[in-house]
Amino acid sequence: MRSDLPVKEIMTRDVCKASIDENIHEIAKRMVEYGVGSAVIMDKNKPVGIVTEKDLIAKVVAKNRSPASVKVKEVMSSPLITIKPTTSIREAANIMMKRGIRRLPVVNDSGELVGIITDNDILSISLDLGELTSLITEQSFGFSEEISGGICERCGKYVDRLYEVEGLNLCEDCAERER
Repeated sequence: MRSDLPVKEIMTRDVCKASIDENIHEIAKRMVEYGVGSAVIMDKNKPVGIVTEKDLIAKVVAKNRSPASVKVKEVMSSPLITIKPTTSIREAANIMMKRGIRRLPVVNDSGELVGIITDNDILSISLDLGELTSLITEQSFGFSEEISGGICERCGKYVDRLYEVEGLNLCEDCAERER
């Protein structure tokens, strides 16, 4: 992964947002519409918190509360941890790991919400760049790097050791079937 790549290059710009005065039922429906696991909570056009699927389960469902009667401000995580668009992907990943969070809203110098980056965004770009590096190595030098572990391109299983067979990285079982 090119760790100096700024998060603005891969962040999602169309963020699921909600007002601090909305109820949980409204936000949950919006999260489903967006197909996401969180909503950034806004107060006077400034991000002030976040509600995640985990919050919905732990603070509403598990307590048998009615989502229509619970206000966002009762369950949102706050203060909000944010980053700038110029923050590197490596630094964003480190913040997520240290804080035990999976999402980081991105704000500009004025404090306005301009995007969000998730652990899945970082994982996707890491995998994409890794595959690109492998392809460049193979094209430039006529061989691919030895892969000690990864996902079998035939069955999708994660294994500690892959074998290259006819250009595919395969687990031992799939490689045996090919021979």
